[in-house]
Amino acid sequence: MSISRWLRAPLATGLVLLAFAASAQNASIEPYRVGNYDVLALSIWQQPELDRALNVDENGHVTVPLIGVVEADGRTLVDLEAEILERIQVYHRDVTRVSLEVTEFNSKAVYVLGAVTIPGKYAVYPVPNIWQAIREAGGITPEGDLSRVRLYREVDGQQVLETYNLQALLNAEGVLDVPSLASGETVEVPRRPVIPGTYSGRDGVYVLGQVLTPGIYRIEPGSQDLLGFILQAGGPLDAADLGDVLLLRTRADGSLLRYRLDLARYLDSADAQSNPLVLPGDTIFVPREAQVSRIINNNLAILTGLATLLTSALLITQTR
Repeated sequence: MSISRWLRAPLATGLVLLAFAASAQNASIEPYRVGNYDVLALSIWQQPELDRALNVDENGHVTVPLIGVVEADGRTLVDLEAEILERIQVYHRDVTRVSLEVTEFNSKAVYVLGAVTIPGKYAVYPVPNIWQAIREAGGITPEGDLSRVRLYREVDGQQVLETYNLQALLNAEGVLDVPSLASGETVEVPRRPVIPGTYSGRDGVYVLGQVLTPGIYRIEPGSQDLLGFILQAGGPLDAADLGDVLLLRTRADGSLLRYRLDLARYLDSADAQSNPLVLPGDTIFVPREAQVSRIINNNLAILTGLATLLTSALLITQTR
């Protein structure tokens, strides 16, 4: 389907677009356990002059004002707060509360390299899976190749390389299990030559496949639906199959939900369910039309013309 023909398709005004409801509640998370190289913010309510950042050293220790060294590695914040409060009360009995907050989860860091928008170290908690880590790095650049994503991890004390075809996620059915990551592991997205990209924000929507300019696009007022983001990406290419557009959405547990959407139906009949609202972090994939279908579409005008000529010739013959 050509871009000009696609843009001429009828659009209904004043439609109420149907948004997908959230499909999962936030998964419960185990209490965080401090690790080496984390950074903690210490607040002492009755003695604010003692507030400061605490760096967990390579041995898992922090140095707290007045009381000195405290073992931190592997302990929860509640446990650490209780010990610090007890030891500080030896010097300041008026202190009744201390609080700790993790400001840098360096012990849980993973690394994302290669053809991503913002390569580097990502210290987030919970530790993301491969898909989330790539999105955390701003998504792949236009030359990124999702079919050969590499994961460097340690198994039984040895460095091993695993390769995953994340492109295959776009062709899978149902709820998808995505490879998980552990702290210290590295994800690398290899490169391939494609068209330059666009927005690099983490809260954008990733549009890829058969569009003019694949990339991550910002959610703008008036362009929050599926069609609006495909237009932001320059519109579909001639080989695009708008009848089978995919929308991927990350669930709270890290798995992916996959929706098949017939955008061609929306363009033909203004069916709002085929053009839903898109949420931050979603991925839109416009697939390539099947070769047989393309041949038929590309030659439809010729076939129609031939049919008209044959019909006219038959009518002339019958009238003689």
